Amino acid sequence: MRHIKESDWKYLRKIKDEILNRHCDAILEVIDLIIENRKGEEHKSYIQIYRLLENKDKEIAVTYNDLKRSNAIEKIYLMRKHLAMTDEEFSKFSVETKDLVDHLQSLEI
Repeated sequence: MRHIKESDWKYLRKIKDEILNRHCDAILEVIDLIIENRKGEEHKSYIQIYRLLENKDKEIAVTYNDLKRSNAIEKIYLMRKHLAMTDEEFSKFSVETKDLVDHLQSLEI
């Protein structure tokens, strides 16, 4: 992948933690729902939470760990794919960066 513009890189580093927290909050909301509906199904709920966290931990790691300028386009794409980055946040990137991310989205099957 290409390196993104310096201004996009600075912006991404600025908003990354907020996006990560939003992503984690969405996961925690699902866990809250499982917990709220656990009565009489505690073990089943435990297994659901365990599996959810196992899958989401991989998703979080791939999306946010090892963020570098050389992989920023892929990371932005993943943040968008997982609905963690808002349209407003995405709109503040350069046209070049948005076009590259949009191109990756168009390749999805």
